[in-house]
Amino acid sequence: MKKYLTLLLIATVSISICRAQNLFELGAEYLRFIGKGYTTSKIAARGESFSNKNSFSAGITYQLASAKAYSVSSGFGFYAGYRYAFGTNTNGNNIFAGARLLFSLEDFEGKTRQKSLLITPIAEAGYHFIFAKRIYAAPSVGFGYTIEFSKGYNSLDEDVGKRFIPSLSAGYRF
Repeated sequence: MKKYLTLLLIATVSISICRAQNLFELGAEYLRFIGKGYTTSKIAARGESFSNKNSFSAGITYQLASAKAYSVSSGFGFYAGYRYAFGTNTNGNNIFAGARLLFSLEDFEGKTRQKSLLITPIAEAGYHFIFAKRIYAAPSVGFGYTIEFSKGYNSLDEDVGKRFIPSLSAGYRF
C-alpha cells in the first residue's frame, strides 16, 4: 500500500516538473466530512497545477477514525479535481469554484478487513490566499454525495449520502 502512495506522489511531482512553465502548488489539506449520523476527517497530501484561470489538482488522503460516527472506519483514498478562479490576477488572491472526485477505500471497525470502495463527487467554492508570493492557504466549503460501490462489506447506511465538507489546504507555491 505504501508503494502505491509513494508512486502516486512521485508521479504528481514529476508532472509538475514537466510543466514547469506553469505555477504548481504542493501542500497538505484537512477535510471534514459531515453527514446525517456521520462525521469524519481526512488529511491529504495534494498538488495543484495552474494554467491561466484553470487549475487541476490531485491528492492522496488518509482517513482519521472518528468515534462520533456509529460505524467507525479508517482507510485511504485519492482524488482528482478542477478549479476555476474568478479573479483576473492568477498570481494573487482569488475566489474559486470547482469539482472533485474522491475515491476512498475504507475498513469498518469490528468487521472484515476487506476494503469498501466509496466514491464521493464534490462541488466546492472557496478563496485562495497568497502570502509572501510563495505560501498559499485555501479555505473552501464543499457539498458531496457518497456512493458505496462495494456492497456487503459491513458498512452502515450512514456511510452513504449527502455530505457537507469544509476544508483547508496550505502549502508552498513553485
